[in-house]
Amino acid sequence: MRHVLRGIFGLIALGIIGLVTALVLIARPFPPMPPETDVFGFSAERDERPAQMPPLRQHRARDGEALAYRLYEATSDRILIFVHGSSYHGGGYHDLATSISAAGTAKVVLPNLRGHYFSGRRRGDVEYIGQYEDDVVDLIRELRRQGHAGPIILGGHSSGGGFVLRFAGGDGPRQEAIASFVALSPIIPRTAAVRGGNAGGWNVVHVPRIVGLVALNIVGVHGFDGLPIIAFNKPAAAWNGTETLAYSWRLNLSYHPRNDHAADVAAMPSRSLILVGDKDEAVDGSALLDLLKAAGYRGNAEVIGQTTHFGIFHNDETLKRMTDFIAGVPKR
Repeated sequence: MRHVLRGIFGLIALGIIGLVTALVLIARPFPPMPPETDVFGFSAERDERPAQMPPLRQHRARDGEALAYRLYEATSDRILIFVHGSSYHGGGYHDLATSISAAGTAKVVLPNLRGHYFSGRRRGDVEYIGQYEDDVVDLIRELRRQGHAGPIILGGHSSGGGFVLRFAGGDGPRQEAIASFVALSPIIPRTAAVRGGNAGGWNVVHVPRIVGLVALNIVGVHGFDGLPIIAFNKPAAAWNGTETLAYSWRLNLSYHPRNDHAADVAAMPSRSLILVGDKDEAVDGSALLDLLKAAGYRGNAEVIGQTTHFGIFHNDETLKRMTDFIAGVPKR
């Protein structure tokens, strides 16, 4: 009996030590941001021309939160829901949405994801891991309620492209709501496809905090999941108040493929398109194609010449490939 008690007390002591260690790691200060680097050339970024954009609309998610989106009408009944990249919001993809909708290829919906500009109560956070998938399903339900009955293509750029892969790898009913998938320069963390592990200097990650949160999540403690674990190196001169400069643990996990990213990639149907620029500052196109092949990706993937990370959604060749691809999606 004495040995049993010693064993129990030993386990309790180890548990307390582990908990304290995790809390110490979580409490460590955020790593300093390196000197400002305009990784993506924000100083030369095109104006968003707000006066020419469709107005921001809002719909209510299942938890009652108001989430923002823009709708670009078109003669086609196809619908492209296109998810923005990290720190950004849907308005940055106005040119892409205008090109595709004006060509009559598809209506385009540009959501502002929860935790971003005008969506949800808190910048840089969500309520739980995986909430973005639920939010997209709620947006689709709202579009259907409004009478938009055509097939839906889910697309995204950068982290939004990574989210497209995550959604494809999700549960069956969600995936069945999507006719096809498009990802531009998708971010797949912790792989060789992400340059330098930090998207070419775009982000700073709080590694000790992540280690502590992983440990707490393993034992079912989620009370600290709203703490920020990643910050973005956007030059202050390029800020306009619409950006989101840091993400919580649960938001960041919700935005990217799962740890088993290969399973998400393999789940993408043959009617999928992935494009990346050969001069992409954040994504190594060659490594990305190798990763997709190794994971058993069944769709089409190409490297677009003379194209950067942000240039890809302004690129004429990209827009043509997307337009042709979307036009081939069967009407239901």
